[in-house]
Order: sequence, then structure tokens, then C-alpha cells
Amino acid sequence: MSIEVSVFSDRSLSSTEEWQRALDAEGFPLRLDASVVLSEAKGFFPAQLGGKLTGFECYHDDPAELIESCPDIDFGRPWKCALGLRFGGDFAELRAAFMAATAYARATDGVVWDGESGEVMSPDRAREVAHEIVRDTAGGAVGA
Repeated sequence: MSIEVSVFSDRSLSSTEEWQRALDAEGFPLRLDASVVLSEAKGFFPAQLGGKLTGFECYHDDPAELIESCPDIDFGRPWKCALGLRFGGDFAELRAAFMAATAYARATDGVVWDGESGEVMSPDRAREVAHEIVRDTAGGAVGA
């Protein structure tokens, strides 16, 4: 089973380094693999969380296509960019993806869409959810 969060924005971050600075500004302990070229990211994006290897799949998606595929969701407006973060049933991947999405959204003045709940969140709300996820998960598989 794959779970997805997406960041909708009107601009993309220029590099993994810029994304890492956004994570650091949020105070998240997530370290992205600096060797990944963000503009070319398509597939697994390695990271470290609390000194342990983790990561998530990362794709540059078509925002219009995503919005059109969810007619019951209010995305607020059309967006120019969409970054999809997908992960399996691992809590470390869930925490990493939400932290990464939150930081990316704040840095690009975007929003985070939780594909599981359908909620479209401001960066502040996404940060709250990221902290809730960290608080509520002790490890293991999502749904365990």
C-alpha cells in the first residue's frame, strides 16, 4: 500500500540544499541525501531521520491532473507545481515525508495535501500534523 502527500505551489525549490535549509528552519531532524538533484528526482529519495536511514519516493507531478482527479477536494486555486511524496507503511517514512512536505510548502508559499485524509493544509497546519505524527508513532508499520 502506498500513501501520498503532495505539495502544491507556484514555484519549485531550486536544489536539495535549499530544501534542507527549509527543513533546518523548521527544526526538523531530517537530513536529505545531498547527492540527489532535486530537479531530476524521480523515485526513492534517501534521507536520515534520527541517524537512521529512511526516505520516500519523490516525483514532480502535474498539478492540474492531480487537482482534476480529485473533484471533491478544494485545493484553493490552480497551482503551477506539484511535488508528490509517496511512501509505504513505515512510520519513519511517514514522519520523513510529512516533515519534508511541510518544509517544502513553507519555503514555496504552498500547501500540503494529505492524500489519505483529503485535507489541504497550510504549512502551519502541516507542521502541527507532522508533530502529531512524531508524537503518536513509536515505530513500526502504519496501521500496526
